[in-house]
Amino acid sequence: MKYLIAVDLDGTLFDTVAVNAESYRRALAEEGFPLTDEYYAEHCNGRHYKDFLPALMGGTPSTEAVERVHERKKALYSQCLGAARKNEALFTLLESMAPTCHLALVTTGSRRNATEILDRFGCRDLFGLIVTQEDVVHNKPDPEGYRKAMDYFGVDAAHTIIFEDSGTGLTAAVASGARVFSCIAF
Repeated sequence: MKYLIAVDLDGTLFDTVAVNAESYRRALAEEGFPLTDEYYAEHCNGRHYKDFLPALMGGTPSTEAVERVHERKKALYSQCLGAARKNEALFTLLESMAPTCHLALVTTGSRRNATEILDRFGCRDLFGLIVTQEDVVHNKPDPEGYRKAMDYFGVDAAHTIIFEDSGTGLTAAVASGARVFSCIAF
């Protein structure tokens, strides 16, 4: 049986804290709300936007306002990709395992932004499956994304290895029943 290697994107495959912080900072500034790199790194990184944007937008913004900021962030993301750094060591490992393992990317990020960064670094084709926020009902810390990857490839948790970096992602990975590696490389 082939193993499944599932990896998170932000903070695991790429250091994208500055990319996400800058694109959210620009989107929030258009609405009159400030955001610092420090605040983003400490309170937002690795979390789903619906969990952190309301606090940044005064605590009780409308659903439409939150979605407007998030859509604007996604539009600005590609302009900020120059700040991204690739985890060369993890990519070397994945490339060596690709001939004998299934590879999946599981992220709370949007499909648009995930494919933009993968395309920029020329590595989208490495993954047989990409699971994004649009593909799940429950985002991390729920294990749904990782379980979808297991189901897609017909691989059980005992034959799955997950690389994650954030507390939210690690909670999801552990709850999936797979073997988990904490991968804080940046």
